[in-house]
Amino acid sequence: MGKTITEWLKSPVYVYTFGLFFLVYKSSQYFPSFNLLLFLIFFLSYCLINYLIILIQKKIGFYRYGVSWLVFLWMAILFYSPILLSVSETIDPTFVRVRYLLIIVLVLSLLIYQIKRYIHIDRLAILNYFLNIFSLIFIGLTVLSGFQVYLKEGRRYSSLQSSPARDVSIKNKNDVIWILLDEYASPASLESQFNFKDPLVDSLKDKGFFVFDGLHSRSDVTIYSVNSLFNLDYSPPVSNFMYATGYLNKSIWVKRMKNLGFEFISLDFQNIGNHNKIENLRIFPDNYSDQVLRGILFVDIFNNLFEKSAMPFDDYNQMVIKQFSRVVRVRRSKYALMWAHLLIPHPPFYRRTNGEINKSPILDLNTAPALVVTKQYTDYLSYGNSVVLKMLNEIPDWKSKTIIISGDHGARMLISPDDPRRRQPFGAIYYPGMDKNKLSKIKYMQEIPFYLH
Repeated sequence: MGKTITEWLKSPVYVYTFGLFFLVYKSSQYFPSFNLLLFLIFFLSYCLINYLIILIQKKIGFYRYGVSWLVFLWMAILFYSPILLSVSETIDPTFVRVRYLLIIVLVLSLLIYQIKRYIHIDRLAILNYFLNIFSLIFIGLTVLSGFQVYLKEGRRYSSLQSSPARDVSIKNKNDVIWILLDEYASPASLESQFNFKDPLVDSLKDKGFFVFDGLHSRSDVTIYSVNSLFNLDYSPPVSNFMYATGYLNKSIWVKRMKNLGFEFISLDFQNIGNHNKIENLRIFPDNYSDQVLRGILFVDIFNNLFEKSAMPFDDYNQMVIKQFSRVVRVRRSKYALMWAHLLIPHPPFYRRTNGEINKSPILDLNTAPALVVTKQYTDYLSYGNSVVLKMLNEIPDWKSKTIIISGDHGARMLISPDDPRRRQPFGAIYYPGMDKNKLSKIKYMQEIPFYLH
């Protein structure tokens, strides 16, 4: 038995254990979604592909060149997105292309082959032995790390569930409608970043809204910001996107509003409060298959080739606008908490001020001229203003309801990652008999649910 294991470790098993490492790494990012059947299907498919490639190598006489090139190839395929992201931070993104990754794989493979030519077969077996042992240890450490995160997030969720219940009741118990405009910056940020005076401020003030001068968000990332809101200003940092999507789908605010007799209606690309998303934009993975497949080269190519539309975000926005117009007019036996999430003015900037399609939206904000970014962002924001005012007017008897219009964070372009304006969103509130002095005490948008009574 011991001899068999030793011989096994001296062969290039690391080609197969690399795939196991990848699956373990992906699974460890969010263990609660783990699906054993899918895990086995993914791993066996990976092994089968490698087995067939090695078999073909043997048939055509190329096996003598070794199989280590497969690891580099799989690394470029499976970790395609993080590699591109890391490289693009130091190299001009326009230079980073798939073909260059494949050239690097080829060069590394040829380099290893040249090294192997001068290594005796016995030493090569020892090298395989250490590579195999190293890969198995690495897999074990990845499982351990993921399990530690799982336990930490379990304790965090228990703490969230047991936190003191703050009052989220609604004054005069009316419908609550929240229209969220993604990446809509505060009036002060718009002036300092883009030299743009926002006309929506005066439009809403004329209608009786309270418009915040300096509202903040707990995060400049949508999933973290919205998760914090729907879990009633829960602000400790979450380990990653997947855990945040898990918390969001178990929203405490939605549960408490339902306990108060409200119905929850969600128009979002994320699952919120156990209500399904209206469109799958594949931005934040929320199931095991998406968790594993996200960022793989072949999957990205497939999605791009078979994308239903060239402008999926715009299609989603138009869907939200259309569905909002319909559901807001439905007569219900219960009061409603209605949530509508528009990806406006979030890039890509698909529309011009008048609503016409922008045929040349910026693809890379980091390399585009600042004047072009400013023009397209403010045009899209102006289009969003007309959309939100139209949505407001479509709400029957809206002055008898509670209306919130806000961003989720500030505009993240043209400023450094640590600039506080990234966390300064737009915010406006209206409800009958509101106390503007009390509302002015709100610092974070995630605190708004505590001030609607």
